Amino acid sequence: MLPDSTSSSVDAPAEARREYAQLLRLHERLSTQLRRVRDELGTPELAGLLREIRSRTGSSPRDAMVEVKSAVEEALRTLSVAASEAHSALTYEGDVLRIEGVGDLPAPLARFLAERARLDGFEYHVLQDDVRGWVVQWKEHTADGHIRGFGQFYERPYAWLDD
Repeated sequence: MLPDSTSSSVDAPAEARREYAQLLRLHERLSTQLRRVRDELGTPELAGLLREIRSRTGSSPRDAMVEVKSAVEEALRTLSVAASEAHSALTYEGDVLRIEGVGDLPAPLARFLAERARLDGFEYHVLQDDVRGWVVQWKEHTADGHIRGFGQFYERPYAWLDD
């Protein structure tokens, strides 16, 4: 019997999300370790040790240590870029975000709803206001039914000032 291709395609996005989340956790751990190394390279103890080596041997590994520190800084920057790309891939919803029942919601409001709509306990209503445009009213509930957060966003929040 052949494997069902529809079930594997349904599981693929969930699997990819899990792997990207693992990658982000790994990036955070590596970043923390690299920051510790960078901080160690700047300690007074290391500077004193380098001075002691220079006074005893006449040569100083200080230039090499500067290169090491800049390499660690570069690694931190590169890791930050990679983490940003992984985060973007994790939250990517497609080229066009569509919210059911609302045809032309601005991208920031649509992105806000798309990122949170799949969370348990999140609910929203989208209304049309004559002056302020689209109004997004939202609430987020905890698992035990308490309200964690709520608010509303406007497409044109200061439009009433123009009148």
